[in-house]
Amino acid sequence: MESRAKIEYKRGAMTADLWNEQHPNVGVEVIYTPLLGGVERIRTKTRSPAWVLGHGEAVVLVEGKAGGVPLWALEVL
Repeated sequence: MESRAKIEYKRGAMTADLWNEQHPNVGVEVIYTPLLGGVERIRTKTRSPAWVLGHGEAVVLVEGKAGGVPLWALEVL
């Protein structure tokens, strides 16, 4: 079952501001799926608020990964 956040992002409604409003603290437990439709699923936690990259993609830092990961690749637990 997809999380509300992931579904909203797919609809184009999940922004960095909305993510930060719904998840005001870092340390949110998530499942990170690196590739859209991929089979690899990594259980981890956020380690930053979300922000927008120069090209417009909303991302957040997660434990165990360098650099921002896109919000569409996260499922909140």
